[in-house]
Amino acid sequence: MYKGEEESPCCCCHISVRTVKPSVYSSAQRPRMATSRVAIQLADQLLALLKESTKVKEPDYLKDYLKWVSDFVFKNRHKTIALKNPAGARLKIGGLEDTVYKGNVGKLNGWGKFYLPKIVKMEVLGVVEGTSCPCDQLVLMTCENRKLYAFDGEEEELHMVAESLEKLSEKGLMYPSSQSYYKGEAFKDMTEKDWDKVRKGAVGKKLEADHLKLVTANKSKLLEKLKSAKAAA
Repeated sequence: MYKGEEESPCCCCHISVRTVKPSVYSSAQRPRMATSRVAIQLADQLLALLKESTKVKEPDYLKDYLKWVSDFVFKNRHKTIALKNPAGARLKIGGLEDTVYKGNVGKLNGWGKFYLPKIVKMEVLGVVEGTSCPCDQLVLMTCENRKLYAFDGEEEELHMVAESLEKLSEKGLMYPSSQSYYKGEAFKDMTEKDWDKVRKGAVGKKLEADHLKLVTANKSKLLEKLKSAKAAA
């Protein structure tokens, strides 16, 4: 008799009939479970990947950090790392195209220009899932200072979650963070002279163009409301 089989007597002819009990798990479930175990790597393996990547001479980790990050993401795209903190958090390595902001380069530029005290260039590292963040994804990124930031799309805040990639692999990420930045915080201490520079620069010109576009789009509606108000008076 095979494993999982039972013998039961037939009521009419006293012949033993074998019946097979159904498996607890379906055949479709078993491969998915096995695949998930293989796909998720431990945080220590992230540190090993980092150490191996820093040995590469081109791009240089110390001299050209952001280019190195871009190369690291390209080589390790779609790998999933289980972080040490918070419990259950997972990092899926990927670029901007692997986030909910796929194709939105303006959003990427905004993370570097409108949140931190100084304008930086952000490079996306991937997304973090399994945190207390109410939004679907925490987008993880880094810039020239080598610190790691996570964007909370629900609150429109940028959180400083780790001091470096190495610290991320050793300790996990801090979210919510005691260091968070709201959109526009970069401008809160600016003087009139600073604002003049912004207005004349690329950021100011883009803001002016966006404002003009908005005014033009709503001009006809505004005129219609004015006419209605004048007629009513």
